[in-house]
Amino acid sequence: MMKFMEGIEERGIGGDVFLSNTGCFGICEKGPIVVVYPENVWYGSVTLADVEEILESHIEGGAVVERLVI
Repeated sequence: MMKFMEGIEERGIGGDVFLSNTGCFGICEKGPIVVVYPENVWYGSVTLADVEEILESHIEGGAVVERLVI
């Protein structure tokens, strides 16, 4: 979560992006899980290395990171 917070702050998009910590979504074996709304895109097995790609490609660019979709 810290990596996402750092990336959001670095990009200056904190007013547009809301980050929330949750419990298990019922598919813990696919975790860590990131869900992007309002598109309702679920990413699974997200690593620290994936955070930058999700922020750049999806959050800023609007392109889903297909290799992580569950």
